[in-house]
Amino acid sequence: MINILNKVVTTESALVKLLGNYDSSFVGYVYGMRFNEVFVLTNDAFKQKVNGIPHNSFLVAAGFHPERFGDAHIIDQEIVLLRVLEPVGLPQDNDFVRTRIEHHQRRTAEEKYPGESNDGLDPITAVELQAGGLRCSVLGTFYVDDDGQLRLGSDIENFMSLSRLRAFKPRAEALAAIVNHVNPEVLAKAEEEAKKAGFKKVPSPIHIGSVRYTSTARLHRGKDEPKVDVLIQPTDFLSRRTAVLGMTRTGKSNTVKTTVSAVALAAMTDGIPVGQLIFDINGEYANANHQDDGSSIADVFPDQTVRYRALEAPGFEDLRTNFFNEVDQGLNLIQALFKVDKSPFSGQDLDALMSSTLEEPDALDRSEYTRWKRHKSVFQCILYKAGYKASAGFTVEVPIASALTKQIEKWANAQVPPAEVNYPASDRVSLNEACTWFEQIRAINVALRASQKENNQPMIGLMSSTAGNPWVDPMLESYLNILVRKNSSDMNVGGYRAVAKYVPYHSTRRTSDVTNEVIAHLDAGKIVILDLSAGPVEIRTVLSERIARQIFERQMSTMHAGFVPKNVVLFVEEAHNIIGKKAELTATWPRIAKEGAKARIAFVYATQEPSSVHPNILANTENWFVTHLNNDDELKTLGKFYDFSDFIGSLKAAQDVGFARIKTLSAPFVIPTQIKRFSPEEIKQRIEEIKAGRS
Repeated sequence: MINILNKVVTTESALVKLLGNYDSSFVGYVYGMRFNEVFVLTNDAFKQKVNGIPHNSFLVAAGFHPERFGDAHIIDQEIVLLRVLEPVGLPQDNDFVRTRIEHHQRRTAEEKYPGESNDGLDPITAVELQAGGLRCSVLGTFYVDDDGQLRLGSDIENFMSLSRLRAFKPRAEALAAIVNHVNPEVLAKAEEEAKKAGFKKVPSPIHIGSVRYTSTARLHRGKDEPKVDVLIQPTDFLSRRTAVLGMTRTGKSNTVKTTVSAVALAAMTDGIPVGQLIFDINGEYANANHQDDGSSIADVFPDQTVRYRALEAPGFEDLRTNFFNEVDQGLNLIQALFKVDKSPFSGQDLDALMSSTLEEPDALDRSEYTRWKRHKSVFQCILYKAGYKASAGFTVEVPIASALTKQIEKWANAQVPPAEVNYPASDRVSLNEACTWFEQIRAINVALRASQKENNQPMIGLMSSTAGNPWVDPMLESYLNILVRKNSSDMNVGGYRAVAKYVPYHSTRRTSDVTNEVIAHLDAGKIVILDLSAGPVEIRTVLSERIARQIFERQMSTMHAGFVPKNVVLFVEEAHNIIGKKAELTATWPRIAKEGAKARIAFVYATQEPSSVHPNILANTENWFVTHLNNDDELKTLGKFYDFSDFIGSLKAAQDVGFARIKTLSAPFVIPTQIKRFSPEEIKQRIEEIKAGRS
């Protein structure tokens, strides 16, 4: 008996509070219901008392007396959560319309403006004419389980033909409890995920904004109406996919900045490194602008933010690669650019260059490693000839082994008169000297092959240390041909001119690979911003894809090795350009969006064209932030997911900045929200509080 009484008390305190002040929040009676929708009879007096019932607002329906909950039948001990969709007609509406028309026809000229509350009608008729119906969708059922915990089911398990349900409009604390409710098992899962990510406990919820039902916000967000905070769980973003959808200038970047800040603050609180990488297409995260009180992510988190740009700029690291130092990365970038470029250059040697690799082999494989060093040196000479500048004092390793120089000397002495050869002074020389040496090697090799052909001998040219093999292998031959701008038949070709246009992608400032540097910053929990708004346009696709691919490969290899990868969050603007519906799922970006979660990569993508995003990616997205969309095709795509179909009309009509409809992993339904503005001063204050707590 005592246990039963305890449960009654627990149930009463949990469910009755969801009605709020039930005397003043009462809005009508449920007169019809199905498993997915409910019809509510209301009137103007009820609506006036609750400051109106906006489109898409929440209602709750209960079949118990709030003051006698303990007497309620077990089947009535629940609350049904509703969303207002549209007005619906009542059976007597035709009579009501006829009465209104007749009343207006009888008006005199003096009565053309509204008068007293009944507007000329008798009180009984006025009450009758105020009645109206509302169609509401069923979002779920609140109930208390056997352990006394409040839960929200995503449907209803019963309905009454003769409904006992009364409808209420939740406000203030009651509404806050509804929109921020998280089921116990979801909280337990969030705690588990947080501990896996290294947090001591579940990070505090993020205050993302406040409830907003409609663009017109005179009553439900008036000065006397309490704003209800919307909170979301930071763990919803770790190792998850998040879509930020909406037209330009409707608050997408503000949402991203708020999210970046929240994740950074949560990580700072527990001292857990969570690397965040922003692919900043328009430069709005790396640079301060008027929309953010003259501040930026870098200004708010100066010690944690590292910015990159594809040109020299104060406060920015260089995003470009030093092609002379990182030959493999340089060649890969040239190949990627050449592939998307409509280059007028072609030829067999150029094809060989564009399909070759300069990835460093195992030094224990001496012959392979020796060939790689030759290719690398000639490639550096090609860059020099094409106009790429090397850092001061840069030298190139050149081959001067005795086996090679003896063959060259033998050939030179056999010429009439003897040919003059300029030998390098050492095995490391300037770029200009290296070019001269390799040009001589090629000329001698061509002459030897021509002589061997005349004497019906194998056309080997200069011989390697392995008998019968040429010293100039086929790939080296193509490289040398490009260097001197002649093909193997000694006809003039474009040669190194084919790569001259990619000089802007090279930087002498860099001494190491930018990708390794970015990954190191992410491992340290930094916020890395790649400002892609400046410099060559192609850098958006080529360099960003290369960085993303190496991050993905690093994370996956760590996971496959049996270790837990670091937490990484990737933010991408203009996502329809990289994970479009025609994208191959084996390409880098679709793989990150599809598979990155298991390797602890969170993927946040922003676009104004959800219909252009690969459907597989949309189907696997857990978190959604949607502002204004002006296109029926985009809205149709969105309407396929969760309960966004309830908001199609308002999403198209409302263009208010920051007015979003949010669906997160922890929340079972969409919440219409006014996203709070990115506030640098508020965040800075929070940072100081965290630092003070550590000391």
